[in-house]
Amino acid sequence: MNPHHFSATVGVVIPVYDDWPGLQRCLAALACQTYPRELLRLRVVNNGSSDWPADPAFPLPVDVLHHRRPGSYGARNRAALGWAVDVLAFTDADCEPTPYWIEQGVRSLVAADERVVLSAGRIVLTAMCAEAPTAAEQLDQSLGFDQERTVRRAGFGVTANLFVPQAVFAELGGFHAHTRSGGDRDFCQRARLIGVPVVYAPSAEIQHPARDWESLLLKQRRIVGGRLALAAGSPLGALQALFGSVRPVLSESWRVIRSSRFTLLRRCHLLVLVWILRGAVLLEWLRLMLPAQQALR
Repeated sequence: MNPHHFSATVGVVIPVYDDWPGLQRCLAALACQTYPRELLRLRVVNNGSSDWPADPAFPLPVDVLHHRRPGSYGARNRAALGWAVDVLAFTDADCEPTPYWIEQGVRSLVAADERVVLSAGRIVLTAMCAEAPTAAEQLDQSLGFDQERTVRRAGFGVTANLFVPQAVFAELGGFHAHTRSGGDRDFCQRARLIGVPVVYAPSAEIQHPARDWESLLLKQRRIVGGRLALAAGSPLGALQALFGSVRPVLSESWRVIRSSRFTLLRRCHLLVLVWILRGAVLLEWLRLMLPAQQALR
């Protein structure tokens, strides 16, 4: 199908917090999309950044919105709810979509046997130095952002690369804005309850930098905070949040052990990092159980 045969208007939503350089790279990649330019709309949501220039310039036309309350899901809602487009394409400021990203994302929505679906695209994690990735980057490349596995085993896609029909987003009322992590899983679970599954779209690809050690720790601590926020104070929900956050240590350890990409010494190193990360999750859960503690953003 020729991309110019598409007729759906697509609204790209990009929340950003303190990543002006990444946003510029993301927008530069979006300026090279094969999807018809007249059908594209872009909204950037400044989520309280402190690094924007006084007179910001962008490589293509965008609407800039402001959402100062911490939390990317509230920022996404700020842009997406009530927007007069047919399809919402979610990505992040630190992502670089390939030229066919939107074309393939829309194709995956319209080629699903007439069913209404959500579509999660492929995310490729890239090391800062491809020839000499750090152990943290290799761990992230091995375990992080595996959309195919996430869709197949958990039934959701992350918002770094997610296509949603606007009608479905409106029906569900968008993301839960009070959580700072895990809103994509919650949204896709609610979509499945109304009969809208998630499909994997490997050709709708974006690139994302592999995380360093500090970023890996921050991400895992944010995830447990998001799960506790969705638990909404329920003691049982808090225990389920803990279980869901530490349980992956077994599958992650097995995936590292059986990986043929690494030497035995490197696998031992990565295995230690896996257990340290899950230990950090446990400590974060304990911290958030104390009164008046705030989840990380």
